[in-house]
Amino acid sequence: MYREITILWGDIKRNIESGNLVVNRDLYEFIVLNFLRGGYFERVMEVVRHMKEHGMYIDKWMLKVEFLKLHKDLYRNLKASSARAEAQNKRIEDVRAFRKWVGVQ
Repeated sequence: MYREITILWGDIKRNIESGNLVVNRDLYEFIVLNFLRGGYFERVMEVVRHMKEHGMYIDKWMLKVEFLKLHKDLYRNLKASSARAEAQNKRIEDVRAFRKWVGVQ
């Protein structure tokens, strides 16, 4: 299901950039929550950047609570230097960026 949402997000981005689609905050929140539940932190931060660019309110508290419920200990003790592959290193950095943004340390 989360991969399908990733494909949908790509379609939404293309339509926004071409001017064929106007989105609202509820759609962005739905996408962010689904990416967060699926563990796609790079996509979460991408949607958040889009929301900031459009001057939309972002409910950090809701995202923080959802993160703590599902991914509280994700990569907490793993260092970026001990990552086995570049992709894992990128995921660690994305999770750290999200933690810092919502205020979970």
